[in-house]
Amino acid sequence: MTDLGDRRPDAPAPPALPPTAWSPVPGLRDPKLAERVAAALEAEVIRAGWPVGALIGSEEQLMARFEVGRGVLREAIKLAEHRQFARMRRGRNGGLVVAEPSLAAVNESLAIYLEFSKVELGEIFEARTVLEQFSASIAATSLDDEHVLALRRAIEEETGPDTKAACAAAFAFHMTVAEATGNVALLLFIQALASLTDRPLRVASGNDTRPKGLGAAIHREHRDIAEAIAAGDGLRARECMRRHLEALQGWMVDLGATPLAAGGDANSGTGDGQERRRSAETIAEQIRRDIVACGWPVGTSLGFEPGLLQRYGVSRAPFREAVRILESHSVVRMQRGIDGGMVVTAPDGRELIRAGSLYLRYRGMDRGQIRDVREELEIATLRLAVERLTVEGVERVQATLERERVWPDEDFPAVSHDLHGVIADICGNRAIAFLVSIIMQLTAERLTRAVPVPESPDAIRRAPQSIVDAMVARDVPLATRRMRKHLRALSETGPR
Repeated sequence: MTDLGDRRPDAPAPPALPPTAWSPVPGLRDPKLAERVAAALEAEVIRAGWPVGALIGSEEQLMARFEVGRGVLREAIKLAEHRQFARMRRGRNGGLVVAEPSLAAVNESLAIYLEFSKVELGEIFEARTVLEQFSASIAATSLDDEHVLALRRAIEEETGPDTKAACAAAFAFHMTVAEATGNVALLLFIQALASLTDRPLRVASGNDTRPKGLGAAIHREHRDIAEAIAAGDGLRARECMRRHLEALQGWMVDLGATPLAAGGDANSGTGDGQERRRSAETIAEQIRRDIVACGWPVGTSLGFEPGLLQRYGVSRAPFREAVRILESHSVVRMQRGIDGGMVVTAPDGRELIRAGSLYLRYRGMDRGQIRDVREELEIATLRLAVERLTVEGVERVQATLERERVWPDEDFPAVSHDLHGVIADICGNRAIAFLVSIIMQLTAERLTRAVPVPESPDAIRRAPQSIVDAMVARDVPLATRRMRKHLRALSETGPR
């Protein structure tokens, strides 16, 4: 996107979006004023067709439009920037400008949040197995010549003498399979999960501590997966992918590895600006590693700028860019005062869910893609929840059903997804549960624009009760069948 601060004086101003009415935030009850302003800005951008580069308004114009003070507006702008649908630009003809969401930034935020949540290696691989088996089976029916060639290139590069290139190729193999599905959510989720386990393998490869023969084993398994996909054998592709991920998890356990979010590639790009950016990403990753090593102590000051510049051995410009990167992911904030400095913060899961759903909406994720990914994830959470169901879990699902039963019909959508969230929570896998939350956010947004449901509210409420009955009876096949039927009915509601 063009930097408005660098515009020539005679350059035309970017097109401006018209003012819009305020709009509610789907799924959020009793939002704050800044949240309501951010939601109105978000709705404005979406209704206009997400015109990247268009001017939404200056600070003064937006304060007047929404009748709010500078503090509230800047909090709303911070939310907009975190969700990546707008950015504040300085200079002539500057102001709040429509932005293009970045896959890399959303992926990094997802990985950082899972890292902050101390998600364990088993949870990551359990989630990867659910999604990557699904992507392998879909790729077997949708792979085109371009992806076939990309898979073969990745497999060939895995056996090369360059260890770094071989590791990159092994990672690219999984991304190519996900891309072949054409489902943007699958690609986003798989990339975020895989990045958590990719870095330890790269480090082990770089210092020659990975098990002997690991590279050759990964190559053989990737070749088996690729052959099954190329043959159009979805069932075999799923099974090969499952075995591969199980073996990969075992190797990582042997390495004593823990999930670590991937950082920026310090060797990409050229030019002075990109050199500074690479340096900033390296610094940001180093600071984040230090925060993780300290147990992510939220509220603790890591020090002030002069001392931090000395500690990390960097100059002011790349350090400040590194801080901006970390602030965009809600890892730190710069705070004034004697107790200030660079303070560790807690990533906001709700905001990340919103950012993730907006990115997928921007990329044009349609109803069929939402249905497919949600069904795969929710069936996985349902099976795990039944397997791990406790007395407390039964009480939670029953209490949720009771709340749905007495909730007013006109506001029923506000609680209609609560049971799905509870099931995801009690399944015991935080990675899968968080991804379910993002997909449910997309579904909630669709339902705010939905056509009237053909069924009565009572009929809608009966489906969750039947699912819970099967869960409590520990009848996995029946619970699964009822959940699939319920989710497919939901997918038929609203615009396509």
